Amino acid sequence: MLKMTTNPPLDTRAMVPPLSAELAALLSGDGSEGLTLNQLLSKTSGRGPFGLIILLSLPFMVPVSLPGVSNLFGAVIVYLAWRLGCGHPPRLPRSLGDRQVSGGLFARVLRAGVRLLAWIERLVRPRNSGWIQSRTGRVVGAAALALGGIMLALPLPPTILFSNFIPAIGVLLVAASMMEEDGMVIWLGYVATIASAIYLTIMIGLHLEILLRLIRTSTHWWNS
Repeated sequence: MLKMTTNPPLDTRAMVPPLSAELAALLSGDGSEGLTLNQLLSKTSGRGPFGLIILLSLPFMVPVSLPGVSNLFGAVIVYLAWRLGCGHPPRLPRSLGDRQVSGGLFARVLRAGVRLLAWIERLVRPRNSGWIQSRTGRVVGAAALALGGIMLALPLPPTILFSNFIPAIGVLLVAASMMEEDGMVIWLGYVATIASAIYLTIMIGLHLEILLRLIRTSTHWWNS
């Protein structure tokens, strides 16, 4: 039987400060410099894997991009989603968890993302949570998070606009809904994740078609 203990009991949930407040406090001082993924996971351990998943999706919610982080963050999200679906406690291997992700730019981007998280926290709350607490609900949610992480980890060209932003919206909504056991808002996350997969599939197909046409044109020109 799959036994999950990632969230605090409903009667003590009101005593737990919002994740946005915890992250704002974490990023307010010099202690945010040089943090590793394992340290961030431990600082959000009361939220299960969802706290770190939300944290890793926030940098893609703002216009400023962090070069090279989407592949790493996407891989971490996939790994945590896999452990969630299997019922394992949130934990990262040292090869991932000991990497430093914090820094001046990272902290500034996160501070901007925390504002969006605070707004989303006003939307999510425990409701219709019976099915989301079931094994099927956990596995489906974990699969949606894994799909979003895979899309973030793809080495896509910058010519595909919003290639990180759209999947990150789905990841953020699903993770926040599972953390707060909101069986209504999570459907918005599912829709955003499916829409992201359709959008990226179409855009990748178009880019491949353009590439093939360029290859054929170059080959014809070379042989003529």
